[in-house]
Amino acid sequence: MQARVRDDHARIRVIQPATVIVSWLIAAAGLLGPEPDRALIGVVLAGMGIAIVGDFLNIDMENMRNVLRGLVIAVVAYMTYAIGLTVLNGFHPQDAIVGAVLLIGYVVVNRLIWPGVERDMRIPILIYGLVLPFAFSRAASTFFGDAFSTAQALFLSLGALSLWVGDVEFALHLFRRRNPLMYGPILYAGGQLLIACSIWL
Repeated sequence: MQARVRDDHARIRVIQPATVIVSWLIAAAGLLGPEPDRALIGVVLAGMGIAIVGDFLNIDMENMRNVLRGLVIAVVAYMTYAIGLTVLNGFHPQDAIVGAVLLIGYVVVNRLIWPGVERDMRIPILIYGLVLPFAFSRAASTFFGDAFSTAQALFLSLGALSLWVGDVEFALHLFRRRNPLMYGPILYAGGQLLIACSIWL
């Protein structure tokens, strides 16, 4: 967070990917457990591995070209989580309620940032804005199935929520009002850590 506040690209280039690599290693270490859930571990390692690629590339996030590239990589990473959890857990009737609430959140965020979004960024923002709420909805859905323990569902949901909140904060910073102190870097790294730790529960 300090490196981002100071716009210290040299430190960001090291710290940003390093934090998620640590989470990736924590998840991978789950394969050494007595009864590893290889399917969940595979989903987490795949999604987090794609995110790490973005962490190496997306250093200067004030540059709109980097932001757009970051959106593309993040879409692939977070959809990997979402699709993987759906394959493992399926859909449940309660998902409709969660989805409706998240759709309202999506609309509210877009209304707040829309005046500041450049015309050529509007379609990518609309698409990306749906991805993280969808990923969170798939994580929250793990509470309603039998594929995951309550502790796993909690960590997956909190992790996905942390990623989403961090991105909302960044969108407000970029397109509505500059924020000199953002918690997004902590929310992002913390969210990935929570998702990685869900493997051990």
